[in-house]
Amino acid sequence: MITNQILNMIEKYKTIIIHHHVNPDPDCIGSQLGLKYIIKESYPEKLVYAVGEHVDRTEFMGKLDKIEDSIYSDALVIIVDVGDKLRVFDKRFLKGKEIIKIDHHPLTEEFCTLEWVDTNFASCTEMVIDFYLQNKDKLNMTEDAAKVLYAGLLTDTGRFYFNSVTERTLSHGAEVYKYGFNKQELYANLYYKSIAEMKFSGFLMNNFSYTKNGLGYMKIDQKILDEFNIKPEFASSMVNILANITEIIMWIFFTEDKKLGKIRVNFRSRGPIINKLAAKYGGGGHIFASGAHVENWGIVDKIIADADILCQEFNK
Repeated sequence: MITNQILNMIEKYKTIIIHHHVNPDPDCIGSQLGLKYIIKESYPEKLVYAVGEHVDRTEFMGKLDKIEDSIYSDALVIIVDVGDKLRVFDKRFLKGKEIIKIDHHPLTEEFCTLEWVDTNFASCTEMVIDFYLQNKDKLNMTEDAAKVLYAGLLTDTGRFYFNSVTERTLSHGAEVYKYGFNKQELYANLYYKSIAEMKFSGFLMNNFSYTKNGLGYMKIDQKILDEFNIKPEFASSMVNILANITEIIMWIFFTEDKKLGKIRVNFRSRGPIINKLAAKYGGGGHIFASGAHVENWGIVDKIIADADILCQEFNK
């Protein structure tokens, strides 16, 4: 089994460095830190690092490491929750002696020594839990690992709501839920909102656009972000505020990000297949949840037109 192969490679190395993708979400950070904590608990003599940078919504999950370039020369690198080289945060991962990929997105690029890519998993954290369970005779779970893994599982499944959830997802969630971490504190960090954020949510519900074919969308420019004092990471994460509207079968958020110099595009659907549309505009992802970055609002209008045609075809 590939999980045994991954463990064999981990056992070979004294130094292990785990990387995440750009603009990480809780599933990405949960996979990264959860794997770090499991390896460190199971092999205390190993040097295990989780490198990269948090966004605001993941800072509560745990500390990330700053390391020197020289550490990579004899290290095993593991990248989680990302399928292609361009989206891996910190290109030093290429300096590792060998590289493992653990990812639940459709395969887009093979570039690692060992690749575990499986779209049947609802989240990357579910894959890390599965890795632990398949090697339970050699690996140890910790409370800290369980907490971040559960956080990633919760968020990437929409609290076990999305179509990607299976019996295994629920079983793996129960496996980490039984550990003694503070559930209410975790929920507060993940789901509580400030007054400004709640007012922003109300603005979204009052101002989104939709078409007769079932496409819902929201354009969020810098002026709106400034008005509500909201960061683009939070704004784009609100995409599923349109998820439970009867008349809408596909919904997209377009969020200006001055730091990136681009517009974030978050695609969601409960019918039309959207990852090919995302790929057309330089992005990718799952068939019902994808993302991209585009250069200007003119391209946004083209995406809206293409998405509306997809909805129309689906309805036929």
